[in-house]
Amino acid sequence: MTSDQGQKQGCPQSSCNGPTFWNLVANEILQENWPINTNIQAFANKFVLVSHTPTRVELESQINQSIVEFSTWVSKNQLQISADKTNYVLISKLVWGPTIRWLDEKINRPLLLNISVGAYIDVKKNWNTHRKAQSTRATQLYEIFL
Repeated sequence: MTSDQGQKQGCPQSSCNGPTFWNLVANEILQENWPINTNIQAFANKFVLVSHTPTRVELESQINQSIVEFSTWVSKNQLQISADKTNYVLISKLVWGPTIRWLDEKINRPLLLNISVGAYIDVKKNWNTHRKAQSTRATQLYEIFL
């Protein structure tokens, strides 16, 4: 951004106050009352909605109700969500997973989800990909110090 352009909202990338301002905004959504058996977690600038119920219909209803709540907060704070970067993982014995949408766009359901830098969740509930990524990372760090 050049000096003659004024910033109208948000914080500059990597600013000292950015995380503090984000925490103030994010704290509001973390305090909301969510549907039964549904919780929200925050990871830096990412959110994770976690919901559990025995049937696909109930799960779809709970998640879609939560997305409406989250969408209201997003609009209120003039934020943007990228549906193509949004994913969900189903860890269940259900044969068919729920259909989850963000403003008419279907949310992807990958077999492997990278929830954080180097942390992976696998629908088969094994940690092989996560262990392999951590091993590779440790080897790379070791080689740097040689």
